[in-house]
Amino acid sequence: MRAKILEEDINILELNKNVNEKLKENNINKIKELCSMTKADLRNISFEQNDINNIEIHLQLNGLDIKKRRY
Repeated sequence: MRAKILEEDINILELNKNVNEKLKENNINKIKELCSMTKADLRNISFEQNDINNIEIHLQLNGLDIKKRRY
């Protein structure tokens, strides 16, 4: 199941609209692309710490995390 979710569009994470748009502007469209990033990567594309925390929470609710960790 988790392998399948990695292929899904980031829209299913129901992130904040601005966060979602910024990810797409940076060609991050799939969950697997987001999961391969680090916090530093996200900061480098101008995400605030609050946005990064929000991304982590939404990934963790789906049993995932940034840097490809799975729960």
